[in-house]
Amino acid sequence: MENKQNILLVSVFLLLAGLSVWLQFGLLESPDEKIAESEKNDPDYYVENFTSKGMDSFGRSYEIVSDRLVHYPVGDRVLLDNPVIVQFEVDGTARRVSAESGWLYNNRTTILLTGNVRVVEGRSDNSVGGSASTKKMVIHLDEDRG
Repeated sequence: MENKQNILLVSVFLLLAGLSVWLQFGLLESPDEKIAESEKNDPDYYVENFTSKGMDSFGRSYEIVSDRLVHYPVGDRVLLDNPVIVQFEVDGTARRVSAESGWLYNNRTTILLTGNVRVVEGRSDNSVGGSASTKKMVIHLDEDRG
């Protein structure tokens, strides 16, 4: 009789140990593993009335203004709604580029603008130096334009 109790006790102990291992590695997955594929391409944050100022490696400043910025973690992509990019030259001239939408890439140094892109060149005396329009445009913020 005592032998049967020992076998039963060992069996219950093994069953509990097995259940613990199964719960640890089988049921309790990390939260990252439970994210659905469709959710991986969803944005993780957005900003309304976004403004950013910066300076490139050549000492020229620029400003990016957008109605909304949306960040996508996959590929570290940033969508801009109605962006306006103003690039200031050292001599005081400025280039103003606007579009319906834009994407920031390459660690925020490249902008792909799409939809009714308009470029206006300004002079230091505040007169317009020229203008152009296109459907798409790529701006490299950290590139020598001289």
